[in-house]
Amino acid sequence: MNKLSRRSIQSELAPFVKSETWRGLLVFAIDLATYVAAVAGVLFLPDLWMKIVCGVVAGIKICNLVTVAHDAAHGSLTRSAALNRAIAIVSFTPGLFNYRLWLYDHHQLHHPMTNGSHRDSWKPYSKEEFDSFSKWRQWREMFYRMPNLVGLGIYYIEVRWLAVKLFPRGFMPRRIHASAWRYFAGLMVYLVAFLALLAAAPLYSSTGTVMALTLGFVVPFYVWLTLISFTLYVHHTHPRVPWFDRPVERRTVAPQEALTVHLRLPRQLSTFMHNVYDHSVHHLQPMIPCYRLPEAQARLIELLGDRVVSSTFTFGWFIDTMRRCKLYDFEKHCWVDFDGRPTSDITIAVPAPVDESEESAIAAAS
Repeated sequence: MNKLSRRSIQSELAPFVKSETWRGLLVFAIDLATYVAAVAGVLFLPDLWMKIVCGVVAGIKICNLVTVAHDAAHGSLTRSAALNRAIAIVSFTPGLFNYRLWLYDHHQLHHPMTNGSHRDSWKPYSKEEFDSFSKWRQWREMFYRMPNLVGLGIYYIEVRWLAVKLFPRGFMPRRIHASAWRYFAGLMVYLVAFLALLAAAPLYSSTGTVMALTLGFVVPFYVWLTLISFTLYVHHTHPRVPWFDRPVERRTVAPQEALTVHLRLPRQLSTFMHNVYDHSVHHLQPMIPCYRLPEAQARLIELLGDRVVSSTFTFGWFIDTMRRCKLYDFEKHCWVDFDGRPTSDITIAVPAPVDESEESAIAAAS
């Protein structure tokens, strides 16, 4: 059955494209309430260790809220388009994600042209690109791609959040700028109000201003960005997963099941993270809500078998992946280290290029 076309696969996955408003609202309400409670814990719980735990939990719940926003922005969380939009905007706000920029980056670049020639999260450089960098930039790239929690967060702050998720840049389409600036203004109003609330903590709690700002904002924000960076890394980085530096025919040369990773986690942990690591089935059918992804992913594996790139998460697996997936040889289609030595088998048959107009047509069809 693993010779099925994409249309046939999507037909098999159609039963899982079923949103339930009550479930979407419940997931959203629990995450938002837990985030608010965690921030309150930073402000009002008596012991330092309790405050630190609450700061970490707040960061985890920001990540959960962004997963909720992701589904809502796809239109799959609930049955109401207006409700989905409202939930997406609210859920993106604690993580300081610009709703309009996220729609552009995710819907018009990431999904239609997965692992493509545009810059995306954790897109690898070629050996030639790496060699052209200054020593400082080379060191920075080496730091990002070595196993360490600090690098994950710094990478996302610099390369993704500030670059494409907060305010519009000149390289983005002019048609989205006005809307994106309005959402940026809204985020800044929220940020100033939230920081002012934390800074004023001594007026209504026993927590000092520095501690309130550190554990109520800085720690949660860094935890959330580290988690999203890790998540996006493991979604599309694997010794079997190819990347491209030119337009390719997505439906034949680069099918979605070859471009994404299904990361197996303990069921309870996967549920807690809203099944975000059941990622290959999401790319094949983005309208499946997060609460139906496990069953859909299991069905996809039944249909496609080894065509689905799957791994069980262990720290050993993660360290090995970061050790092997440093740079990418876009001609031979294999991962290489910083000296250009191959560290993986050939990931995919060398694709024939297509012109930009054809890629645009492919993106529109997707």
